[in-house]
Amino acid sequence: MKFFSTLLLISFFQSSWATTYYISTKGNDKTGNGSISNPWQTLYRATSTVKTAGDIIHITAGTYIETIRCVLAVGVSIEGEGPSSIIQSALSEQFVAIIIATSPEGTDGNQHISHLRLDGNKRTTSWAIEIRGRKNVSIHDCTITDFEESGVWWGGRSDNENSAPSIYATGNSFYNNTVTNCAKYDGYGRGCLVIGGQEGMLIYNNTISQTGRAKGTNGWPIKYCNEGYLKGCKIYNNKITKQAYDGKTWDFSMELFNVSGLEIYNNTIIGSVDLPHIIKGDYPYGVYIHDNIMGPESLQPEIETGITMEYETETAIIENNQLRNLAIPIYFTPRDGNIISDVIIKNNTCNNIGVANGSHRGFAINFSPDGGESFVINNFFVYNNKFIGNEKEYPYYGIGILSAAAAVNIKIQNNTIKNFGVAGIVANPASVIDTLLIEKNILSNNGNNNKPLFTRGSPANYTIRDNYISGPGRGFNFKEQILRPLYYELKYINLLELIALFAGILALWFCRKENIYVFPMALVNSVIYILLSFEQGNTGTVLVYLYFTIFCIYGWVMWAKRDRRKHRIIRVTTSSKKEKFIQLAIFISFCIINFFVLTYYKRFFSPGSIAWADAVAGAAAFTGMWLMTRKKLESWYWWILANIILIPLFFIKFRLVASGYHFLLLAMCVWGWYEWKRKRIIKRKI
Repeated sequence: MKFFSTLLLISFFQSSWATTYYISTKGNDKTGNGSISNPWQTLYRATSTVKTAGDIIHITAGTYIETIRCVLAVGVSIEGEGPSSIIQSALSEQFVAIIIATSPEGTDGNQHISHLRLDGNKRTTSWAIEIRGRKNVSIHDCTITDFEESGVWWGGRSDNENSAPSIYATGNSFYNNTVTNCAKYDGYGRGCLVIGGQEGMLIYNNTISQTGRAKGTNGWPIKYCNEGYLKGCKIYNNKITKQAYDGKTWDFSMELFNVSGLEIYNNTIIGSVDLPHIIKGDYPYGVYIHDNIMGPESLQPEIETGITMEYETETAIIENNQLRNLAIPIYFTPRDGNIISDVIIKNNTCNNIGVANGSHRGFAINFSPDGGESFVINNFFVYNNKFIGNEKEYPYYGIGILSAAAAVNIKIQNNTIKNFGVAGIVANPASVIDTLLIEKNILSNNGNNNKPLFTRGSPANYTIRDNYISGPGRGFNFKEQILRPLYYELKYINLLELIALFAGILALWFCRKENIYVFPMALVNSVIYILLSFEQGNTGTVLVYLYFTIFCIYGWVMWAKRDRRKHRIIRVTTSSKKEKFIQLAIFISFCIINFFVLTYYKRFFSPGSIAWADAVAGAAAFTGMWLMTRKKLESWYWWILANIILIPLFFIKFRLVASGYHFLLLAMCVWGWYEWKRKRIIKRKI
């Protein structure tokens, strides 16, 4: 009790002895003493003299032209009388502010700067305010305008190094301010408000605008410094405006690196919110973006994005936002090795998606990696949103899961997805997705007949159910639904696969001619697919190709046998009724076994297996292979049946190269059957 009494007494005496000093346009720096009756004339004189914590420098109405930077002592505050208290700068040195408040990290500033107008004098001054290392500092009710580089530069570090501070600055706030035309772009974007090394900083009720410069030269309204490192900060109730994207710079209204526990809400924002490196840390989320209105007043001729998350993203919640007139409302741009995990996108309204230039570019949600395909998605949930494309300038794609190396547990439920030209939901490659649920969505006026469009395979554990198809689809788009998927399949096919495909074609070519080279070529095909299936973790597929490998070796031995006159022992023959019955029994047995295995051990096979169809195709191929080792004419019937099934089977699995390949094999099988039948007829005549 005695301790708290003493503390209260000290606080009382400090406040009792705190002094307010004045500057006035009629004051005098040489003869004044800072009193209300004898004020100073410049802020520089006041900040050079006033050093006692708790003291206040009061700036009366008028315009003050400062020629020397003003260093603000710890604990000393500056107050004006509103927009009529104008501090104008004559400083022209780059990266020099009018007011500077720097200290070692963790220093308790316990001060404020308020009710001023800071004027950069037609952008001849670099910065308005620079703060480093201090906590418990507020800037509020200020107007900051026309600075060349930045309005307020606010870092937690004192040395300006690009890394996290040893001690984060806490208790800082920036509110009720108007900042206009204070950020430039010249290949590197500056910010009207630049922040870094902050924990729990509050930025609210501000109007920050950067639209006043020539195209290609406007910086960002809010920008990071020292690589960001912002923890538990809140940005809310602001109006933030960036000039429309001009195709030359970036569309960022806000760019904040290395954030944890960041909350952005109740803002009206024109320009993208760009957040590279989102880490959950000790907070319940990495970033929580909700209840904002985002986007320009009308559709723009260049790509405008809404919320952009770069590099890794850990626990992002995006909900209850209105995103309008954007080409890509929600945009992920990971790099190689990044993980995007635990993302919830719910209850957002994304209206009038598109670009006003006839290009039909855009997505509702897009993944576009800056690098190769080696990022991972874990737990990605899209619930109860409205994604509506512009009817005339409709974008091609809705929700796009693109270019991932792996994606696990994706749920798309209860959304309205409308007016997307190619498809409302797309995935490329789709084969890397494990567990995809598409359920209870309203799908209207989308391409591909409102169905999902998959490229390079289909997802494993894929469920689509209870979706409501409303209105017509946009029909078939040959370029987007055939040529583009085919291009991507060919682009990413590897050398081993090419060798295997070519070996398969050669094997049938040699088989048609009864040339024993059929088996070494088929062996190359089988062994390569064993290696590829093993590398992909498809143990069941390994066993399938092991069967073909064994029969390649067996057939090679059988076809190589000669009698004493060195004539071939095995020749082309037709099967007897008994042999045909045996073949049918073998086929049915394989069908049953394959169906059982593909049903109960599906995880060991390639994603997207269809048990009954794969079972029948596999059984036909197995039977055909067995008969080919004996040169039975009927082997071709089984190969033809297998390919007839595999052509549409691979097509509906979105594997167009494989579908086309088996179409070629079907033609070769028909040719092979014709050649063997012709030889058989000739032999009979002889």
